[in-house]
Amino acid sequence: METVHLSRTGEDIIVPKIFCLGKNYAKHAAEMKSDVPGKPIVFMKPSSAIVHNDAKIKVPTITQDLHHETEVFFVIGKSGKNIRKEDARPYLAAMGIGLDLTLRDIQTELRDKGNPWLISKGFDGSAPISNAVPVEGVDFNSLELRLSVNDKLRQQGSYKNTIFKIEEVIAFISDLFTLERGDLVFTGTPEGVAQLSSGDRLHAELVGYVSLDVEIV
Repeated sequence: METVHLSRTGEDIIVPKIFCLGKNYAKHAAEMKSDVPGKPIVFMKPSSAIVHNDAKIKVPTITQDLHHETEVFFVIGKSGKNIRKEDARPYLAAMGIGLDLTLRDIQTELRDKGNPWLISKGFDGSAPISNAVPVEGVDFNSLELRLSVNDKLRQQGSYKNTIFKIEEVIAFISDLFTLERGDLVFTGTPEGVAQLSSGDRLHAELVGYVSLDVEIV
C-alpha cells in the first residue's frame, strides 16, 4: 500500500484512503459550467493512485484529454468518527500539495450516462503527492498554491477561497466514514485546469512550504 512521507519525523505513513472534494472553488465550478454545491461533493481514489516527487506518469491509452487539477491536501493524524467541526483541527497531522489528474473526456462520458466515474479519477498515477509538512501554527487561510507546466504558470489560487474548509469537510466525511491515520483529504482545485500532453513537466507548489515535480510520458 502506498505511503505519504512526513518531513518533520521522517515517517512514511500508509495511506488507507484518499478523499477528494469536487467543485470546492467557485471559479472552478464556473469554468466547469456547474453550480456551486450546497454541501461537499466527495469522491475517492485508491491509494494505488499515489506517486511521489519526480514520478513519470504514463497517459492511459483510453483518454485523449488528460487534465491537471492542483490541490492542497491534508493528512489525517489519528482515527476518528462523528467529529464535530470545532473539534476537527487536532485530527490534522500535516499538509502538502497534490495533483488530481483527471481523464476529462472519460469523466464527461461516464457522468453524462449517469455512471460512476472512478476510472477517470482513480487510475494509477492519478494522485501525485509531495512530502507532507506539519500544520502546527499554520493559518490555513494564508495558504497559496501554484502549478507551472513547462515553466509556464497554469494555476494559482488561495485556500481561503475554498467553499468548504477542511474542518467542515472532516465533520461531513466522518459522519459517513471512519477516518484513519494516514488518510488524505484533497481540498479541491482553483480555476485554470487544462489539458496535459506527453512530455509536459509539472511543478506544483504549496507556496513557502513544499513542492512537487512530475512528468507526463
